[in-house]
Amino acid sequence: MPDQTGSGIQPLVTPGQIWSISVVTGVFLAVAVALLLIVSHVVLSMRETANTIDDERATAAAAAAVAALERRLSLTVRDNALWDEAYDAVTSDTAQAWILDNWGIKDYPLYDGVIVLGSDGAVLSAYLEGEPFDPSLVSGAPLMTLAARARDGDDAPVSGLAGTGEGIAAAAAMPLRRFDMDPAASRDNPVLILLKVMDEAIVEVISKDYQIAGLTLQSDPLANRLNLALKDVSGAPIGFLSWPSRQPGDRAFERLQPMLVVAGAILVVFLLMVLAAGVLESLRLRRIAAIAEYQAKRDPLSGMLNRSGFMEALEVLAPNTTPGRPLTLHMLDLDGFKQVNDTWGHAVGDILIAAVAVRIAGFQEYFAAIGRLGGDEFALAQTGSLPPGGLAERVIQAFSVPFTVGEHRITVSASIGHATTTEPLNPAELMRRADMAMYGAKDAGKHRALEYRTEMERRKG
Repeated sequence: MPDQTGSGIQPLVTPGQIWSISVVTGVFLAVAVALLLIVSHVVLSMRETANTIDDERATAAAAAAVAALERRLSLTVRDNALWDEAYDAVTSDTAQAWILDNWGIKDYPLYDGVIVLGSDGAVLSAYLEGEPFDPSLVSGAPLMTLAARARDGDDAPVSGLAGTGEGIAAAAAMPLRRFDMDPAASRDNPVLILLKVMDEAIVEVISKDYQIAGLTLQSDPLANRLNLALKDVSGAPIGFLSWPSRQPGDRAFERLQPMLVVAGAILVVFLLMVLAAGVLESLRLRRIAAIAEYQAKRDPLSGMLNRSGFMEALEVLAPNTTPGRPLTLHMLDLDGFKQVNDTWGHAVGDILIAAVAVRIAGFQEYFAAIGRLGGDEFALAQTGSLPPGGLAERVIQAFSVPFTVGEHRITVSASIGHATTTEPLNPAELMRRADMAMYGAKDAGKHRALEYRTEMERRKG
């Protein structure tokens, strides 16, 4: 029988096994601690990164909102500066009255103020919210810098920010000129400056559209908040957009902290959430930009293309012109519209313009593009072989039915000039020809259509 007290009985766990288990346990503990520390560090870093990404998004969105405001104002000033009637009126003896009737309008959605500078830089007229105001309330040097840049520019509006007595305003400037005038020859022309005050309503719209909660306009940067400096055209800060950081990383960390034991899965989900949020945010900003771009090319009164939008459409159509697919431009001007404004006021005139736009839209199947160029002037681009004269007469006949505006029955007629090309032609030249034919129709007695002929050039000379 073996000795029960000797080495014949083997222990259940040897010292070597105990050492091995201790080492493995220590390694696992060390790995677990290391993983915990790594995961904790990653989560903390992700928290800060999420905060930073959202802060940068909000800052970029605020800057994009200000840029969009300037761009919309630039398109508006181009529509008004590149206007034959405006140039003729401002350079005439009736400039003051014309500027008040056409630009000194209160509660106009596209701009709040207008300043017209003469060729010598002196102020001809200045209105803010329909009332005369002292342009010296607008920072003088930046405003003069903006006007100088507009004169020296490349036939494009220039814009920037300027301090006013009531806060900050976006400003856009461009020399006035006739549509057929050489841009290089317009540098000594009067300059049109439009202002849009960044009031509480504008800040609220930016806050809502760009998801920047708590956005305010301040004269100085606020502590413990995000701040975007608003600089005038000379680069000097004139105010700040301020808002609190949303700190989405902190809120996410508070929710995820108890779940660090499953940090790996959480990190994957967190990364996917951040990626999805970024994609959705990018799509949302693109959608907002697309809407803003669409609105910038539309006339708010008629819903049609404005001058800029129509010219872009014409520039797309013109290169595709062939003998088999000619391009015709109809320029339509209302007869007697000024009397409507003079008799019943601009409010009735605006409603009449909207009604006219609806009636013209009834012919949209025949036209590739329809636009309102300003005032009571419309443009219609026709492609194909349908006889332009017959189509123009049909449009004119559509005006034989009076318009009902409130209690008023208003009869206005239309004069149309049309020009056709069978080969690619500069849109500006095609518009000049159609415009010449339209004025010829008016001179011939109105309420008629007239086709452009080369003989008109000789009569004009």
